[in-house]
Amino acid sequence: MEIALLIAGMAIVTYAARIGMIAILGRWQVSPLVRQALHYVPIAAFAAIIAPELIDRAGQVSITLDNPRLIAGVAAILVAAVTRRMMLTIIVGMSVMWIVQFLMAR
Repeated sequence: MEIALLIAGMAIVTYAARIGMIAILGRWQVSPLVRQALHYVPIAAFAAIIAPELIDRAGQVSITLDNPRLIAGVAAILVAAVTRRMMLTIIVGMSVMWIVQFLMAR
């Protein structure tokens, strides 16, 4: 029961936040500068979620070549920048991580 209430509460908060923005943007004219800035919000949020996962290793910041997540992340970023193909980016990133982990375990 507690989990169901927690899920319902999160759903209400999420809905309220989204409907609030829809109501605000529906009533006022948003400047082109704000509209352009809002274009970058999803990628900034994605980077904020992914970056700590790439540099954290066992609770320590690890920006070295013995961090398989960082190496795989850099490989995936390069593939994404060059090809703009999501599935290829995922395949390359995961493959590089598995290969690096395998080689480091030896």
